[in-house]
Amino acid sequence: MWYMISAAELEQYLEQEKDIYLVDMRDRESYLRGHIRGAVNIPGNELPDCVCQLPSDRLIVLYCYRGPQSMRAARELSRRGFRVADVCGGIQAYQAYKGTLTSGRERL
Repeated sequence: MWYMISAAELEQYLEQEKDIYLVDMRDRESYLRGHIRGAVNIPGNELPDCVCQLPSDRLIVLYCYRGPQSMRAARELSRRGFRVADVCGGIQAYQAYKGTLTSGRERL
């Protein structure tokens, strides 16, 4: 099953420290310039090769620039049995809501 969440809902998940696996699907350069705190970077073209590394016991939350790429990926991961949420409007919606991003690489 997959569903859409708003930027505000994602921020609530982060504030409440919910056990999610947040994936930034944008290219590496964009990720390094700014991403949502706690996100790991798996560019969209690499996601099919990384499916076996995704946690099956956590909610996977995907985002891209505006939403279409992560929505397609959410559908596919859902078909493979993962619990998935997609951030409606992508990082643009989150940045408009929150105003700030984290730069650099997150530690895994």
